[in-house]
Amino acid sequence: MHAAMTRAWLIGAGPGDVELMTLKATRALAQADVVLVDDLVNPEVLQFARADAQVVYVGKRGGHPSTPQADIVTQMLRHLRAGRSVARLKGGDPFVFGRGGEELQALQAAGIDADVINGITAGIAAPATLGIAVTHRDYAQGVVFVTGHGAGSGEPDWAALAATRMTLVIYMGMRRLGEIAGALLAAGMSADTPCAAIESATRPEQRHVLAPLREFAGAVARAGLGSPAIVVIGGVASLALAREAAERDGRVHHEPVASATPHARAHAHSIKTLSVGIGCRSHSEAADIEAAVRTALGSNGFEQIRSIATIDTKADEAGLLEFCSRHQLPLRLFSREQIASAPVASPSAGVRAHLGVDGVCEPCALLAAAASDSARSAQNARLVVPKTVHAGITVAIAAPNNATLGDLPPSSQDQDSR
Repeated sequence: MHAAMTRAWLIGAGPGDVELMTLKATRALAQADVVLVDDLVNPEVLQFARADAQVVYVGKRGGHPSTPQADIVTQMLRHLRAGRSVARLKGGDPFVFGRGGEELQALQAAGIDADVINGITAGIAAPATLGIAVTHRDYAQGVVFVTGHGAGSGEPDWAALAATRMTLVIYMGMRRLGEIAGALLAAGMSADTPCAAIESATRPEQRHVLAPLREFAGAVARAGLGSPAIVVIGGVASLALAREAAERDGRVHHEPVASATPHARAHAHSIKTLSVGIGCRSHSEAADIEAAVRTALGSNGFEQIRSIATIDTKADEAGLLEFCSRHQLPLRLFSREQIASAPVASPSAGVRAHLGVDGVCEPCALLAAAASDSARSAQNARLVVPKTVHAGITVAIAAPNNATLGDLPPSSQDQDSR
């Protein structure tokens, strides 16, 4: 059912927005028997895991109870030695304040190789949501990523960092923001230096505060911002002020100290409910797959698609991978056994003879929709577009049972009303 070779992955889940996870990460996650998940990973990311994968939460978050690092490594090794493939899923990038380096060393010491799959780190993604480029020729020739979590002997040299005149991007610094701001001011950094704090970056609940260094800690405290958050200190933070001024477009009022970003507001309305199952012959062209999916979608757009799904024997199908990459859609793979367990509305004798199952597109669409909704079986999803055929490629579309009619394609609502 699964690959014989045990594999280990250190995967970056990105900053929070599920769409910012890489295609490579989603493909690896779809293969893992066991997924060890950090606390700050968006739960929606688990839609890319196999429906039968064992998910273990091993929270790692500053200021909160967490699983000791040694215990996490022990769990990884136990599963790997038992022949299970393991995905270690971390927020952001595993090698940026994610202890991925330590875990890679531990695995290597045990004679186990691991594939490292980078993720977009919050230190770049969070500022970008406000229009802040962490490097900019007019403001900073470089950027320093630093943790604000340390104290005592682990304290960063704030005086040396202030002297670099580079952008400072601070992870895990919210609890000590007053101390950090004070240390930078004492080191000679201008009290007028622009600063930004971005909480829950790239998520619908994102909020932020912009203030000069002298007022920064107080403004953040009054706004009630907390972790997880990224702090940006340096001239580049003024880019966010310029962006907000442009967005106000002449309206006369004071912006609230903490506000949701336009990115977050837009993201809140882009609900992805549809899973598309595809059946195709070997060496199918990406253009033909695209045409088949567009035909099935009718007047609806690709932005409503949550994932593409097919049988695991198509894992390396070049045309399908090109199509998914072109539209930045995750590919979910299911085994023959999983497909055989799902209902097929339009069985195919040809598919039965070739693959030993009654159909591919409909069961894969149902399985993907159910898994995306944290369900365990295809009975928790429904077909909203039955099997369609275009240029020899079959397509079906499904959604979770609890998806509202407003989330479904108009064509499906029309079918339900007939």
